[in-house]
Amino acid sequence: MIFPPPAAPLPWWVGTGGLIALLAVLYIGIAAGAYPVVRRLTRRLEALRAGVEAFGDGRLAQRVPVEGRDEVAALAASFNRAAERIETLVRAHRTLLANASHELRSPLARLRLALSLLATDATPDARAARQREIERNLRELDALIDEVLLASRLDAAPALAREPVDLLGLAAEEGAAVGADVSGEAVTLSGDERLLRRAIRNLLENALRYAPGEPPTVVVQRIDGAAVLRVCDRGPGIPAPERERVFEPFYRLSGHAEHAGGVGLGLSLVRQIARAHGGDAHCEPRDGGGSCFVLRLPLV
Repeated sequence: MIFPPPAAPLPWWVGTGGLIALLAVLYIGIAAGAYPVVRRLTRRLEALRAGVEAFGDGRLAQRVPVEGRDEVAALAASFNRAAERIETLVRAHRTLLANASHELRSPLARLRLALSLLATDATPDARAARQREIERNLRELDALIDEVLLASRLDAAPALAREPVDLLGLAAEEGAAVGADVSGEAVTLSGDERLLRRAIRNLLENALRYAPGEPPTVVVQRIDGAAVLRVCDRGPGIPAPERERVFEPFYRLSGHAEHAGGVGLGLSLVRQIARAHGGDAHCEPRDGGGSCFVLRLPLV
């Protein structure tokens, strides 16, 4: 009789106990391999949470490290961009408030003095002159408050009321009010008509302030896919180092700006309005003397 060969012994992992042991070994191996990756991820999330909490506590300069190219890195980069924007906005508002507080003191002091002297003016002509001075200071206060509020709204990046705007027609309307010489080509762009009208008006008022004896010239052109509005005057001109500084809030040229009027926010608002539309504004010298302020706005 021939007997079959004995069966080979089964592997150790066959059976309930062996399967459990195999699963346990696999779990330990996977856990050991995944731990460094998970720990690195949790450390980054902890750093992000700490950064957000520090920023929320008022440390506006707080930023978080951006490591890798995954979703956590994208979230950290988004937080840093938002924190930068908020810090810039808060700093701008603090500067605006400090400068506005300083600028408010002058007309308020003049008003206080004029009111105290009004009762002592002996003649009707003197009282009338004093009343005109009071009205002028009130207009200055009203203009300052209006421009500070507009600057604050523009800093907050408001949604613009986009609509088709005929830039040449807008310039012609504002120019006719001050006797400016307006020319150029018809250019229509998408923008906020109220803000663009304000920008043109500020440029014209600035030109008249520094060159009251000669009407400003306004030229509208289409250049390289953009609408370009140029307001030129025959004033004393602006030195090259100060052509950028004149767009800073409350900055005035030394020497002749102190008695020229204005509150020092007109050109700053022009640049804010231009940038809110995706454009910009700058100053350049004019051939033959004077300055040209250039407003460049995208057509789309």
